[in-house]
Amino acid sequence: MKAGRTTMRAWASAAAFLLLAAIGSPLQASTAAESRVQLKLDVSGDLFGPAGRDAQTDRQPIEVAARFDFRETPAPADAADAAAVVTRTYFEATAEIRVDGQQSVTSLPADARRLAVALLGTTPSPFLPDAFLSRGEFDLLETPFDPLLLDQLVTREAVAVDDTWRIPADAAAGLLAIDTIETGELEAKLVAVADGVAQVALAGVIDGAADGVPTHVIVEGTFTTAARGENERYTLDAGVASVSGLLRERRQASHVAPGFEVEARLELKRSPADDETAAAADEPADPPTAMPRRRGAGRPGVLWHRDPAGRYDLVHDARWRTVEENDEGVVMRLVDHGALVAQCSIAALPRANADVTPGIAEMRRDIERSLAGQLGRIEEATESTRDGADGDGLKIIRVASSGTAEGLPFHWIHYVVADAEGRRASVTFMLEASMRKRFDAADRALIEGFEFVPLTAKEARLPRKTSVP
Repeated sequence: MKAGRTTMRAWASAAAFLLLAAIGSPLQASTAAESRVQLKLDVSGDLFGPAGRDAQTDRQPIEVAARFDFRETPAPADAADAAAVVTRTYFEATAEIRVDGQQSVTSLPADARRLAVALLGTTPSPFLPDAFLSRGEFDLLETPFDPLLLDQLVTREAVAVDDTWRIPADAAAGLLAIDTIETGELEAKLVAVADGVAQVALAGVIDGAADGVPTHVIVEGTFTTAARGENERYTLDAGVASVSGLLRERRQASHVAPGFEVEARLELKRSPADDETAAAADEPADPPTAMPRRRGAGRPGVLWHRDPAGRYDLVHDARWRTVEENDEGVVMRLVDHGALVAQCSIAALPRANADVTPGIAEMRRDIERSLAGQLGRIEEATESTRDGADGDGLKIIRVASSGTAEGLPFHWIHYVVADAEGRRASVTFMLEASMRKRFDAADRALIEGFEFVPLTAKEARLPRKTSVP
């Protein structure tokens, strides 16, 4: 589970919604054989927001019970998407979340239960080859000790009982689903070997970072794997069969999620897949999702957001994180390697006749009025029509400006997009001037992924409003 790059962020992100580096060389995943994975994750603790000066931190209790059951298959060499390391078929993927007494249940829809997983550095990244996952679905699927990384726990050297070895920092960060490790380490110790099965203890105290804020993690656990040996020294098999662990983590609040202090218990079992497992994978798990999913060439690091009112949706870089959403629209923040780069606000506007959609001159006047006292100058103003392969003919007006806010130099990019049916939306980006190079063309990429949801026959007959913003 996750809300970005870390497991604990997953339940923190889910709760936050309810409440409103790799180091070294790339890792190689274990993909030797088809397997069945069953995982239980139980979390309890507190969420807390940033506290002001002389103010007490507001804490809210959180409990998460997540269950996963899936078949994992190595991606064929001729897979349509070369990024895929494995494919997964989920029989169960559910999380029950209770925050301050309010309960919600999230599960993976039937049309997202067969997906591919890529390994980006030390981050397993699930995606649909011919469609797009939502942020909630993406976060649900991220857990600590992801099977793609389990075999990084195993030393390649022969060891004796009571020997210890250090898990490389890049592998440990990936296993704990955090961004970086600053100090501390994850250590393994061979405890016993019986009937060809090795029992290995895991322990570590780690200080690192996730979403650009400090995190402190304490790990206690064990794992098992096959062992072969002679002269009381053993070679451990890479196929880790089980993991049992207790993780305690305290993380500060970030730009996109509350802080938390939690205790998580994990139980994972991995076994060879059998014919019964394969047959079950061919049976539909649930009725299709009621919300039509955006189709297209899915890929790692790209997600899908749909307006709850069904007016528009967009495919976007996974670095954009939703921090607020209501009937008026959505607010997202672009976080890159822990740094807050920009904020974006999207709002649907009243439907109007195409010929009264405001042009550049009207937008300039509106911007000058809304940024009064802050606007320095209008840098660029353009109007275009999108003639993509789908031929949606979306009209796009873009106005870029600069000025100051709270004594700092800022940059704004305002968009109004409209289609031939008179549907419109405003999209506004705001960033500090120092972030312009890092932001690059992120606004254009997000607008490129914006689409109005096709009208139903009933909606198409509704009279158009003629008001302008």
